[in-house]
Amino acid sequence: MSRIARVDLTFVALVALVAPLGCGSESVNEPANQGDAGAPATRTQSLTLTLGPDARSFVELASPSEVTVEGEGESSIAWDLAFLGRDIFTNGGISGPGNGSAFGPLSAPTFLSDTAPQVPLMLQDRAGGAFVDWYDYGGATHQLFSRYHVYGLKDGERYYKLQVLGYYAEKPSGPVPALYHVRYAEVTEAGVGETHELRGIDASAGGSQPDADALSACLNLDTEEVAPRTVAEAMEADDWHVCFRREVVSVNGGISGPRGMAAVDLQGALTAEETEAQIQARTADSELAVFEEADADALLGAEYQEDGAVTAFGRRWLEPGSDPLTVSDDVWLVVGADGASKFLVRFSDLSADPAGGSAQLTLDAKAVR
Repeated sequence: MSRIARVDLTFVALVALVAPLGCGSESVNEPANQGDAGAPATRTQSLTLTLGPDARSFVELASPSEVTVEGEGESSIAWDLAFLGRDIFTNGGISGPGNGSAFGPLSAPTFLSDTAPQVPLMLQDRAGGAFVDWYDYGGATHQLFSRYHVYGLKDGERYYKLQVLGYYAEKPSGPVPALYHVRYAEVTEAGVGETHELRGIDASAGGSQPDADALSACLNLDTEEVAPRTVAEAMEADDWHVCFRREVVSVNGGISGPRGMAAVDLQGALTAEETEAQIQARTADSELAVFEEADADALLGAEYQEDGAVTAFGRRWLEPGSDPLTVSDDVWLVVGADGASKFLVRFSDLSADPAGGSAQLTLDAKAVR
């Protein structure tokens, strides 16, 4: 199973954001079964590409075809997806200059549709790390549900634990997203400090569409103060510990900020096997014991990571625990670098682990309305 619940979605959702932009890179691997020049691709088209750990492989999805661009694609809008080892990047956010984004995994039957499925948000590549799987996507309601995992935070010689209790605040009009409810406490060898519980941390700026100028809600764990910061401002400031930006939770370390913090999901090993029903049955009260059990032994001996590049694909396009490594049968909704073109994408026939050397992968793409 994928790490996020799979659902079959077949309804129209996204609207075009900007007019398509031109590009001029050289095609190096043209696939068969292309339609007439300029005609919309309404059928599935396949591309076999070579992946590896040392250099990115770039793909534009309209053909689809492999393209050659300079460097890591940081100045080109000719590509929609880039592959490096086990990672897949979109041309948007921190990975490229385009307006690309993605969402998934979606169930295999989604690929049969000619329209874009309804999804709660589109994800541009962004900074993040241990919190990447803090939520589960509930297909029936199109909402995000906290897994209630406890996260360890390392700030120099200090340690904290934090649990996300909710993503919505109830208003007369209904639940409002990106208003976080969390609890946290400092943990030392001598014991656990006071538990702090905060509601209504407003990470909603920018709406459901990616916006580099939208303000994150950056929390200082010592003072409980929440400061509004853009991504660029947060990367330069050391007065915050945890930032909330729509569905993204980041810590002040790695590419997210200069403080040198790192984090760990203390229940991360459970993620692949958790079901939607199990997650949605959890509450702040039912998971209080999990929070309270996280002590110095759990936090001080954990393996922490700083924030790096996080994409909508993560490692979810790979079948968890497969040996030899195989791809899942899931489907992804991708918005191209132009910010308007929409595609359904799936993968198959992975010949080897691309993190260890050269590997072949088949990509199927279909333009949708």
